[in-house]
Amino acid sequence: MKVKKITIPVRDSNGFMVGFKEVDVLWQCPDCGGEMGNPQPAQHVEDGFFGQIHTWENPCGHVTHYKNLQIVGAAK
Repeated sequence: MKVKKITIPVRDSNGFMVGFKEVDVLWQCPDCGGEMGNPQPAQHVEDGFFGQIHTWENPCGHVTHYKNLQIVGAAK
């Protein structure tokens, strides 16, 4: 399967946003194993943080939350 580099929001143990990080992710749906949709940059504003993250729609119809991504590389 493919690995893609995307930017995701980072949250603390209480669920509050504390920043952004770039990660390498195994690009397959954790529910069915199919390839996930093309990541698109999107502006994100929350808790005083302004930045760009990636979003996508899976062709299989499953919704993959950031917390369920299969990270394969070290976070930056």
